[in-house]
Amino acid sequence: MLKTLLWVVSNDGRFFQGALNILERQHNGIELVGVTAGAPIGIVKDGKQIPFIPLAEVDRGGVYDVLLVIGAKQIGMSEIVKASRQLKLPEEKLLGDWIVCIPGFTLDKYRKLQRSRLSIFAMNCFGGIMYHTLGLPFRSPFINMWLHASEYIRFLHAPRVYMEEKLVLKEMVWNDVFQYHHPISTLGNIDIVMNHDPNFDDVIAKWERRRPKINWYNLFVTAYTESEEILEQFDALPYGKKVCFVPFKSDLDSAWYINREITKKEHWYITVNDFAKGYPFYYDPFDMLLYGKKTPLIKM
Repeated sequence: MLKTLLWVVSNDGRFFQGALNILERQHNGIELVGVTAGAPIGIVKDGKQIPFIPLAEVDRGGVYDVLLVIGAKQIGMSEIVKASRQLKLPEEKLLGDWIVCIPGFTLDKYRKLQRSRLSIFAMNCFGGIMYHTLGLPFRSPFINMWLHASEYIRFLHAPRVYMEEKLVLKEMVWNDVFQYHHPISTLGNIDIVMNHDPNFDDVIAKWERRRPKINWYNLFVTAYTESEEILEQFDALPYGKKVCFVPFKSDLDSAWYINREITKKEHWYITVNDFAKGYPFYYDPFDMLLYGKKTPLIKM
C-alpha cells in the first residue's frame, strides 16, 4: 500500500477523488496517514475521519511515501515547492493532485522524470507550458518566446556555441494581442521573439538565470512545422529525444502526427501548444519526455 499524507493548500478539489482512485488502482490501495493544512480541516474517507496533523507537526522525516498536494494546480507547483522548503517538508515526496490525473501517469515514471532534471528546447512556448503542466521546474531559457523554424534549426546545430553568445536587444515591436511593445533579441545570428515580456531588462535577467540550468546530458528537443522540408532538416539533427509535431503522416522517426481536425484551431502552433496543456493529450507525455517514445492516447 502507498502511504499517503494529504496536504490541502486551496479549496480546489476537482482532482482530489480522481487522484486517490488512480493511486489506489496503481498501488493495490493506499493508506491515508493524515491530512495537513494551514488551519484545521476535516476529511472523511470510506466513513473514517482522517486524522488532522498541523503543518508545524508534520514529520519531516516523512513516514509516508507521498505528500499529495490537494488544490496544487490553483496555487502552482513552484509556490508549493517554496512553501515545502520553508516548512522543511520532504520535497522529493511532493505530488500535485492534478498530475496524477494526467493520462499515462504512474508514480514511478513521474519520479524518474523529476530526477532526470530534463531540459526542453522548444521553438515556442511548448516547453514552458509542458513544465507548468507537469509541475516541473524550468531547466531551459526557452520560456515565453519563439523562433522561426529555420533559425531554430540553425541554433540546434550548435547550441553550446550559441549559449555562449550574449543576448542583445534588436528592436521593440508592438503586439496587438498583448497591447504592449516587446523585445526581439539576437543571439549570434538568430532572432528570438520575446513576446511575453515588455521589459528587456527582465528578459535578460530571466535568460541569465535559466541558461546555467540547462542539463546538456538530458535534452528533449521539440519543434512543429507544416513543411516536409523543415521536418527533414529537423529529423537529421543528432539528438536522442527529438519530436516534431506535424499535421501530415510521415515515416520519419521524429515526426509526431496530430490530426488538426480534432481541435480545428486556425493556427498550427495553437494545436501543438494545446497538447502541452492537455487539451487533449494526443500522446503519453511521460513516455515522450522520458524516452522519446511515441505512445498514442487518441486514435488519429
